[in-house]
Amino acid sequence: MLELEPLAKLVESRGYRPLFVTVSGAHLYGFPSTDSDIDLRGSHLLPLEEVISLHPPPGTLEEKLDQGGREVELVSHDLGKYLRLLVRNNGYVLEQIFSPLVVMGGEFLARLRPVAKQCITRHVYHHYRGFLRL
Repeated sequence: MLELEPLAKLVESRGYRPLFVTVSGAHLYGFPSTDSDIDLRGSHLLPLEEVISLHPPPGTLEEKLDQGGREVELVSHDLGKYLRLLVRNNGYVLEQIFSPLVVMGGEFLARLRPVAKQCITRHVYHHYRGFLRL
């Protein structure tokens, strides 16, 4: 069983402002192995000074972390980038938003999920259609 509280503490130690973080990958899909890494995905807020800067920071934060010898991969997109991905029929983003494995940001997700539900259209089918072609 995956314990979410230690993962929340690990994310909090990174010093950025997450809006939410959920578990994705093998743990979400229900087939983790004993050596599976833990995939954390989410969205964060950049400070306003950085957003309006002439040299804005990257929209994606990616880190490989360690939790007791187990690899944790954290990928978080700035809210602006995240919302652009959401409206472009991105199935991965929808999976993250609707993941039942919420590490942090449950209140934010409660407000985001009704909006994201409106982004579930027949066009999301195209995201998954490619997985069927082998």
